Amino acid sequence: MSALSAGRLATGLGCRSPWRVDRVNVSSTRPETRRRLLSWCVSVPILWPTLARAQGRGGDVILVIKGLDGRTLLVDEARLRTLEWHDIATHTAWTDGLQHFSGPLLRDVLLLTGAGREDLESGQLTMRALNNFMIEMPASDAWEYHPIVARVMNGQHMRVRDKGPLWIVYPRDDMPTLQDLRFDERWIWQLHEIDIE
Repeated sequence: MSALSAGRLATGLGCRSPWRVDRVNVSSTRPETRRRLLSWCVSVPILWPTLARAQGRGGDVILVIKGLDGRTLLVDEARLRTLEWHDIATHTAWTDGLQHFSGPLLRDVLLLTGAGREDLESGQLTMRALNNFMIEMPASDAWEYHPIVARVMNGQHMRVRDKGPLWIVYPRDDMPTLQDLRFDERWIWQLHEIDIE
């Protein structure tokens, strides 16, 4: 995990990151509270990569999925590679020119939880990015519009600063219905967590 990702994670947990301009007035808090806050802010960015590797079958966890049964599935790069990958060539609202994306279908990623299509398709997905930005979308999109969980853009694995490591990508150029603000809002990048409800 990069220092930037660790900082974003710490910020998402209520800690202030050294990369942010705003500061916490620590002198106005009690000493034991200050110690607890400092402990959290220091330990979480340091321990997160270790915990992720330990729980992710030997690799870094790049996606956390909370299934309908309440269990959490940690997906690493190797697990993502076991799925069939698809290519989408499309224009986006955030880039110039035609872009080429590769990754597994969102529906295949959701099926990793062990739930069936019938149960999943009628559900709602809450997706969270590394910076805690969240969107909600109907799970039926995964079957109706065939979006992918893109890991590669224009032949390169996406880094955090390039909207990676994962980006939900719809085949926008192939379906006029998808060329709409309603769907543009579902293109969450820096995807890290999917909660299926």
